[in-house]
Amino acid sequence: MSAASVAVSSMRFKQIPEDFKVDEVIKLKPKKSGDYAYFYLTKKNWTTVRAIREIAQACQASFKRFKFAGNKDRAAITKQAVSAFKIPPEVLQNVKLKDIQIKIIGFGETPLSLGTLEGNRFEIVLRDLTKLNIKHITLNAKRVTKSGFPNYFGEQRFGGGNTALIGREIVRGYFKDAVKYLLTYSSNENTESVKARKFAEENLGSWNKILQGWPKFLGLEASVLNYLVRIPTDFAGALRNIPKPIRRIYVHGYQSYLWNKGVEAVLKSKTKLKKTYPIPGFKTKLGNDKFSQEIKKLLFADGLTLDSFRCSRMPELASEGVDRQATVKPKKLKIGKPETDELNTNKLKVKLTFELPKGVYATELIRSLDG
Repeated sequence: MSAASVAVSSMRFKQIPEDFKVDEVIKLKPKKSGDYAYFYLTKKNWTTVRAIREIAQACQASFKRFKFAGNKDRAAITKQAVSAFKIPPEVLQNVKLKDIQIKIIGFGETPLSLGTLEGNRFEIVLRDLTKLNIKHITLNAKRVTKSGFPNYFGEQRFGGGNTALIGREIVRGYFKDAVKYLLTYSSNENTESVKARKFAEENLGSWNKILQGWPKFLGLEASVLNYLVRIPTDFAGALRNIPKPIRRIYVHGYQSYLWNKGVEAVLKSKTKLKKTYPIPGFKTKLGNDKFSQEIKKLLFADGLTLDSFRCSRMPELASEGVDRQATVKPKKLKIGKPETDELNTNKLKVKLTFELPKGVYATELIRSLDG
């Protein structure tokens, strides 16, 4: 499934970045001065992390000086707040990168964090529709507004498909395998990347040889390779070249995979969903319900326990777990008037607008509208 075009059974979305627009709803009270400059980052065809890494490089500053409230889609037009520690606004405004805009908001004494984010406002175009599809979507919109939809972690949580795999190996303490998945496994990529990853798989251990032809846009992997050229078997040290927030994303990706599978097992058993279920961590308590049984089964199959999330070989990534709401109701969900789909003039398109709490994925709402 292409990152630029997502299909469900009766519709398409994300065919072009303009089809998927996201704007943060944040708690922010900027001042006229402070150590932190706050700015809006508007981007297209960039992941949040890669965009900020490039901005940091352009400012000749460390990535660690930039903080944000949440990761946003690559294949979309997104607007989010970012804080920059002791970087003059004129330096930020002079950054010139393709499909990236920076607008200064003001200043403050604290960095942005997940707590700054209240939710996200979406504007999404659904394409390739018929009148019958639209009637079906409209009926489902009434249902999810009243009863909610399953709060699965969406595909964005799992990156190129290797995020949860890397996270599982980090939790296991199998850092060599984590590096292998990082370098060799990913989905939905361009030809240059696929070729490089295949070459890496065939030449694991020959780090300098792999690095010579490595694509420049795969910077995280390049930092790992550069380290391994110097110290060929220190896989933990190599992974620590990846910023801690990104390494956390890998562990959270594995936890999210487990949570999704647990909720899926409950729904397949025709059991009514509870209000919340735990994202597995070292403080999680599991019972004998269907969700708990599925989590236990999956962890056992991976040779892990809940205590494994202490990440004893990389303790800075330890995760105690937290409860996650099982269903969510969208706010202000509206369906626009049907129009001719200019990408397929035999079909129709509609525009959806809605708001979701932080951590809730718009792609999962759309799948529920189609279901």
